[in-house]
Amino acid sequence: MTQPNTFEFEQTINAPVDLIYRAFTSSTALREWLSDICTSNPEEGGWVYLVWNRGYFASGYYTKLVPEKAVSFKWIGKGEPAWTQVDVSITPDEKEGFFLVMLRHSGIGVGEEWAQAREEISKGWKFGLRNLKSTLEEGRDLRFVERPLIGIYPDDLSDLTQSVLEELNVPMNEGVRVRELVPNYGADHAGIQTGDVIVEVDGQIVDSVRKLLSIMSEYVVGDEISVTAFRGNQKMNFLIDTKPQKVEILPDTPEELAKELEMRMSRALESLEEVLDGVTEAEASYSPGPDEWSSKETLVHLIHNEREVHTWINDVVAGQERFQDEWPGDQLFRIRATLTTYPTVDDLMAELRRSLKETVATIAFLDQSFTRRKSSYWRLGMELLSLNNHIREHIQQIENNIRQARSMMPLG
Repeated sequence: MTQPNTFEFEQTINAPVDLIYRAFTSSTALREWLSDICTSNPEEGGWVYLVWNRGYFASGYYTKLVPEKAVSFKWIGKGEPAWTQVDVSITPDEKEGFFLVMLRHSGIGVGEEWAQAREEISKGWKFGLRNLKSTLEEGRDLRFVERPLIGIYPDDLSDLTQSVLEELNVPMNEGVRVRELVPNYGADHAGIQTGDVIVEVDGQIVDSVRKLLSIMSEYVVGDEISVTAFRGNQKMNFLIDTKPQKVEILPDTPEELAKELEMRMSRALESLEEVLDGVTEAEASYSPGPDEWSSKETLVHLIHNEREVHTWINDVVAGQERFQDEWPGDQLFRIRATLTTYPTVDDLMAELRRSLKETVATIAFLDQSFTRRKSSYWRLGMELLSLNNHIREHIQQIENNIRQARSMMPLG
């Protein structure tokens, strides 16, 4: 049978036509349904670069832009022998009240050198257009909603401090530590424990959280996977069932989202204040090791994180994807600069409260019209409602630091 040089796909979408057009031209919109990273210059001859965490990327340029009607671009992907052409048309069905999106990907070669590209192109557009419909109509990103979970909160082994690595006592420098288990999920039932270090999934090397997520994206809910992990020096194998992602119900309005966020942040602050109650400046300045944060430095990190969140919210609303690389984390010089300005625990806590209050206010002041961009509002809401997990993790870190400081420092 002769293989076609052109793939054609279509999808009906019940959403405003300007948002459908925007989904193929805005870097923010493209990230919300198609790729993991994107930058674009939506004008004829302007660039479009797309990156997926699984290791695939494509670069190209727009050849035709007809607002609310058509988008065309050429691209060449990783490992592909030649450039191909993508043509998108948006046609209204006035009787039914929806729009028909037709996508035609042409110039695709045949033979062994094109085999993987043909498979990836077909699979990618089929899922992508289904996700485009979901994000525009409901806001829900199927890459998140349908992601199979084993039920762990992971950390990159390479990000851990020397004292934590010594405590784990595992015979490698790369992998994923199980920081916490989700009760009644597959990892919990299979016998995985907190502190185990995952190094393989079905024979594929796991050297980072990103790699783990990339591998998991190839599975569907209900699949059983084989996981290899170290517990200290002991290598262990587990068979783990996957379960669906639990997705929170997002408040309908920015005002309601702000109220929910404020309530969660208030609870987190109460927990943090309990841990810091009675702590001395010396105890809060104690560092467990040369590369490890003190409690004060951890508070600085929480402040910096909120400041980054403020910038990120602004970028999502503006439709700009400023940062394409991973966030590099807090550098010591920046932490020291903030500590110079807020040297005491009381100073730091006051600034953290102000920063959290600003996060809530930023959401509360969002115009209701922003929710029209359902994918952006859903993405923003899901990220913000999960911030408490980050704060909770560092509260535990601060508690451990204080406990160790008190065991090391003389009384009186």
